[in-house]
Amino acid sequence: MRRLTTTLTLLAIAVMASAQVKLELSGTALPGVDSVMVFDLTSGAPVARVPVREGKFTTTIPAAVNELFGVGGRDYYAPVFVDGEPVTVDLVAHTVKGSALNEMTNRCDRSLDSLDQAIMKKFQWLTQESGYDQKEKQEQVAELMLSRTERRCQLLKPYAGTMVPAAFLPDMVMEMDYEQVAPWLDEKAPYMSHPRMHTVKMIAAGLQKRQKGRMFTDLAMKDLEGNMRHLSDWCGKGNYVLVDFWASWCGPCRQEMPNVVASYVKYHSKGYEIVGVSFDSKEEPWKAAVKNMGMEWPQISDLKGWQSAASDAYGVSAIPTNVLLDGEGRIVDSNLRGERLMNALKEIYGF
Repeated sequence: MRRLTTTLTLLAIAVMASAQVKLELSGTALPGVDSVMVFDLTSGAPVARVPVREGKFTTTIPAAVNELFGVGGRDYYAPVFVDGEPVTVDLVAHTVKGSALNEMTNRCDRSLDSLDQAIMKKFQWLTQESGYDQKEKQEQVAELMLSRTERRCQLLKPYAGTMVPAAFLPDMVMEMDYEQVAPWLDEKAPYMSHPRMHTVKMIAAGLQKRQKGRMFTDLAMKDLEGNMRHLSDWCGKGNYVLVDFWASWCGPCRQEMPNVVASYVKYHSKGYEIVGVSFDSKEEPWKAAVKNMGMEWPQISDLKGWQSAASDAYGVSAIPTNVLLDGEGRIVDSNLRGERLMNALKEIYGF
């Protein structure tokens, strides 16, 4: 696994069982490394820094049964379950020897990494290929990333009857839509009881609220002039409406905003509307950002930051994100960014 993503969860459920065991850990480190880190993959917190001597490391760590650790560093780490059996990790070869569970987890990890390496090579080729214009390259990259999510799910599928998915789903879920997540939410599956799955359940609940076909949830907030407005003032009135969740302090939101502006310029005359829902907590930065970025569409906010009513109503745990509504106010799609937004609107309006 090549990237350590800190998984937010409740510390009160940070262990799966009260039984305490010891993780007997040994292995081979990368050349020139003087220590190896062990991370708790549920909380993201460091557990131990293990000294390396002559390229080797060894340690014993008290832990709860089924705790999941990452062994290595932030560029690469091997996921390891604590199950009472000794574990040997080769950080050069990216292999893990130990229990059947840990060897299965390693096989899955290596398959996912091989996929990522192949996709990265394709991405590098696309960016350097002179036969495509910039727009075609962006479309190809978008398709590549969508296929990556599908293929990662397929690689994980054979392990659905084990604890293995708990090691990977929390890092995959941010790139998945509800239809992709839903098959993994079987409460009888072994991995569902792992505390790391709290993140998956939380994000899935949010995605469900933005699921295609659902009627929009109304919101009551003040506009830039201080007047109380409702989403229903614009939504469900016969036109397509993009409800755009953003904030002035959000860097990725600012990076994405030119694409949103371009969509408004191109399609507003055809009836397309945007309603900005800000997660700001201060009025002045909100107003300034609207002006500076040329956001000429309606804006509303309750100025409560992450406590915004929109967070619960639409399951928004990260911004920027959005929902595209049809003329009846039903969700057509969500999280349309960059070329995905323009492609969706092109399909609707025909140009």
